[in-house]
Amino acid sequence: MQLASNEVAAPPPSTTTRSGLFHMPLFRPGTEVTQNGQREIVSHVILRRRELMVYLQGHEDPVKPDRLHLAPSLFTTERSPQPLTWFL
Repeated sequence: MQLASNEVAAPPPSTTTRSGLFHMPLFRPGTEVTQNGQREIVSHVILRRRELMVYLQGHEDPVKPDRLHLAPSLFTTERSPQPLTWFL
């Protein structure tokens, strides 16, 4: 099949299923985050009125996670069998 010089071929539709992998920041105690260019450490995390609130060490007020910078962690939704480590 020939294309005119100004036409672009569309990529074939993807037939692969979702990979089950996704990236998401993981806030947990002891994690280093960046806020306004300063490095901070997460003290604890709570869910309040359907909102995630992150508390930093040395600060009394909570911070919304969208104001913090943290490299996302890789997660999977696929099950992986755990090796049997005990016997009956």
